[in-house]
Amino acid sequence: MKSLTRSESLLLLGLFIFLFFSLGTSQLMLYSLDEAKNAECAREMYERQDWVVPTFNGQLRTDKPPLHYWVMMGSYALFGVSEFSARLGSILCGMGTILLIFAFAWRNFNPRVAWISALVLLASLHVGVQFRMAVPDPYLVFFLTLAWVSFYGWYQQRQKTLNLAIFYTSLGMGVLAKGPVALVLIFTAIGLFLLFQGTFRKAFRLGLVPGLVWTLLLALPWYLRVHEATSGAWTEGFFLKHNLERFQAPMEGHGGFFLITPLYVLIGLLPFSIFIPQAFVRAWKHRKEVPVLALGLSIAIVVIGFFSFSGTKLFNYTVPSYPFVAVLIAAFLDSVLDQEMAWKKLRPSLITYGVLAALLPIAFYLGLRLDPVVSHLAGWAIIFLTFPLGAAAAWCRFRHGEFSRTMLALAGSFVVTAVLFFQLAYPIIDRENPVNQTISSINPEEKVIAYKQFNPAYVFYLNRSVDVVNTPEALAEVLRAEGSVVVISRTEFLPELSTFSQLKELTRKRDLFETPTTILFRKTPSPLPRSL
Repeated sequence: MKSLTRSESLLLLGLFIFLFFSLGTSQLMLYSLDEAKNAECAREMYERQDWVVPTFNGQLRTDKPPLHYWVMMGSYALFGVSEFSARLGSILCGMGTILLIFAFAWRNFNPRVAWISALVLLASLHVGVQFRMAVPDPYLVFFLTLAWVSFYGWYQQRQKTLNLAIFYTSLGMGVLAKGPVALVLIFTAIGLFLLFQGTFRKAFRLGLVPGLVWTLLLALPWYLRVHEATSGAWTEGFFLKHNLERFQAPMEGHGGFFLITPLYVLIGLLPFSIFIPQAFVRAWKHRKEVPVLALGLSIAIVVIGFFSFSGTKLFNYTVPSYPFVAVLIAAFLDSVLDQEMAWKKLRPSLITYGVLAALLPIAFYLGLRLDPVVSHLAGWAIIFLTFPLGAAAAWCRFRHGEFSRTMLALAGSFVVTAVLFFQLAYPIIDRENPVNQTISSINPEEKVIAYKQFNPAYVFYLNRSVDVVNTPEALAEVLRAEGSVVVISRTEFLPELSTFSQLKELTRKRDLFETPTTILFRKTPSPLPRSL
């Protein structure tokens, strides 16, 4: 049978990735805080035809730059406002990232390393989640990957002018995706790589001055426009709060010990993360004579190290390292799969994974069973039995010396699990979220307000602004002025809300896998509140 060419492989792989990452995206609500705010912000900009000022619920949103909003706006224009159109850009970024790393590994190693690299990423449930979400991180991951791949092409003396043009364009797009952190990660990783290679002087041949001028021409106009349009409010909020403060201290409760960041990578890249220690050791040993290994190692060290020392630590922060960690893993496996003593090198990792795979279904079952909102759905944990089944199949193939089939069994069990989870289980679990369970209590013509805190998904699914009041006095004023009004809040504010006798509780629902409980009230004709 004739082997597929690189072009044929890219075409078939790209089609599979698009279909795979699209699973479930139309069925899952934009319920998580970030997804809801991003999708609604893009819709508000789209409805105003405003490409400059991001707003959520009619208020300035300073969290992120505009690239993902712009892509969502284009998707809304083509396909209408929906969950799928909000997530389409992320799906395409995921497809682009894996295809980039596939082509990169094919060129710099061989087809087997390319396919294993793609399998490592496709098998990761975290990668599957990340590239299905309406958030800016997939855009950052894609453009960081493109920047590093194009840099290495330049370093290897291949189409130097074209690669430099792609490199500096990627820098500009990365800055529009998530801000200056893109420049920090890209140049720090490149600097470490050049130090490993003993070729730091090559940095001065990168065309830094004209290149960075081009980067600024791409990114700076929007930053200047939004600064002017908001009288500096967006600039202050983004750079001071969402960059400096986020790095210096935990935000929204997302902190932790510095070792939690490498742990995120080990969890996020299961099942193949069991080979990370050996892959990193091999890359370190060969960093001088194999530049491509040095590049992957540099990127992993910089990304994981940078966010290990960040005050705010989130699971998604380490994802930019995943594509190149996947290459390191694939290169390690390629180096041992044909060796007669391969079983000695792989056996400890596979035994470790076998134990872990046996525990994973139990962990998922307990996670569902112990949450009162979805405890009745704990039976869906049965789909995670594919993990121990896959581990058993991998071990069986391994014992027979079929090392390539061992890798396929590992990857296949996670891919099958992802299909079952995103297409069947997750949509059913997602329907239990408080927005879906309570929004039918609100009549289309009723005024809706929020008291202090509420889930932002209400704004997206009501398709209108929700005024937020923060004091009992302000709430009393609204209730006096409105004939019919629904108040959305949380049970933690019940002591204050219970003083308003004209508010009748409609419904309440606890958040999925979190402690807050959403509660809805409707104003009914009654006297003014007993006290404030």
